[in-house]
Amino acid sequence: MRVLSKPTAYALTHPLAFALRTLRSFRANQGLLLAGAVAYYALLSVVPLLIVSVIALSYLVDQAQLLRTLGRYLEWVVPSQSRVVLADVTAFLENGIAIGALLLATMLFFSSVAFSVLETAMCIILAHRGTISKRHFLVSAVLPTVLPCCWGWSCWA
Repeated sequence: MRVLSKPTAYALTHPLAFALRTLRSFRANQGLLLAGAVAYYALLSVVPLLIVSVIALSYLVDQAQLLRTLGRYLEWVVPSQSRVVLADVTAFLENGIAIGALLLATMLFFSSVAFSVLETAMCIILAHRGTISKRHFLVSAVLPTVLPCCWGWSCWA
């Protein structure tokens, strides 16, 4: 009885050949470009999410206490720029509803773009698995907002 599959046994017995083949495939599929695109759009959707979260928290927690706590943690993350960032957050809190709606729309747009890029990357990576049916753009745009648990279902649905 065989414990390991043929490809697994080959990878374990020829690790250098496996690594070279993996790197060639990564380069051929433009892995760095796809990873950079996913990271870029994820960052563009995370920043508005954090600001919307602070605006939402300002309705639940005392605003002065929230700013003190945020200032303390910002001092750890960006020591030289924490006062500037805190001043910007204070300005966002003063214009809460108007800025919050704009940031929410921005966050939804960039998260849908990030999901589309991630879907494309997963389809390229898993192209050897068989036929891939492409979704309509609007379905891919709505999925991250409706079903947050479906990030890994892109090529199978």
